[in-house]
Amino acid sequence: MTQKIIFDCDNTLGIPLKEVDDGLTLLYLLGVPELDLLGITTTFGNGRIDQVYAQTLKLAKQLVVDIPVLKGEGQPGQSPDTSAARFLIEAANQYPGEIILLATGPLGNLHSASQLDPDFFHKLKAIHLMGGYLKPVKLGYRNLQELNFSADPIAAHSVLNAPCPVIVFSAQACLDAPYRFKDIRNADYWPARLKWVMYKWLFAFGLFTGEFIFYLWDLLPAVYLTKPELFNIKDFIIGSSIKDLQSGMLIEGDSSKNPVIKLAKGIKDQQAFYDYLNKAWRDSAKRYPL
Repeated sequence: MTQKIIFDCDNTLGIPLKEVDDGLTLLYLLGVPELDLLGITTTFGNGRIDQVYAQTLKLAKQLVVDIPVLKGEGQPGQSPDTSAARFLIEAANQYPGEIILLATGPLGNLHSASQLDPDFFHKLKAIHLMGGYLKPVKLGYRNLQELNFSADPIAAHSVLNAPCPVIVFSAQACLDAPYRFKDIRNADYWPARLKWVMYKWLFAFGLFTGEFIFYLWDLLPAVYLTKPELFNIKDFIIGSSIKDLQSGMLIEGDSSKNPVIKLAKGIKDQQAFYDYLNKAWRDSAKRYPL
């Protein structure tokens, strides 16, 4: 039985000095037969919305996949009536209670859909998010800013308080998934040009932090879709205000006033995680060669 997915992202894979994990997440999703990817909605975040949308269209064309790519929020506070928001509503109406929304960037598209249709969140099976942190994250000599929830804190607050199940993978949990030069080198299923893009990002990120390593942030909530047993998950009473979310901070709240979400604490078995990920990427490369 397949699981219906919509991927909401800020993909910039292939743009110099931009993050690669959203694009790697798409490659992963295409390699898992249990997942039925209904569409990709794009948002600003890792790049401007025009960059993200164009780059995601380009990647879909290179992969020769017949999956709709919709343009969404370009900045907080804009009109909610976007192609992405309308697509989300149409899909939720077509498949009520069946869709999991995997969101790995700022959350304006989800919030916009709920503004246009107040019942939107009720029609989803679940929302899987990458974003937020429990405390500031320091990598090398850099204190990293949170860039997903903080980019649109009003939207983040709306989604974190949604009535459907919400699963959050914070920055702390994602530090369990580092990716190094040797990992790129050993990925023999990818063409040299893709590996070169990843080498350049690793080098750029390494120069920025002082540690030559990057993290597979967005892959964790994606792998959770079919392998939840690989992760440590706990209930978390979400008490973050909009002000808290301006910095992306996840605050534990009062059980009598705040909703309960699922919060990932980390990966239980890193080797099993990487083995499963590499198998999916290998299968994706066979089916959709770049």
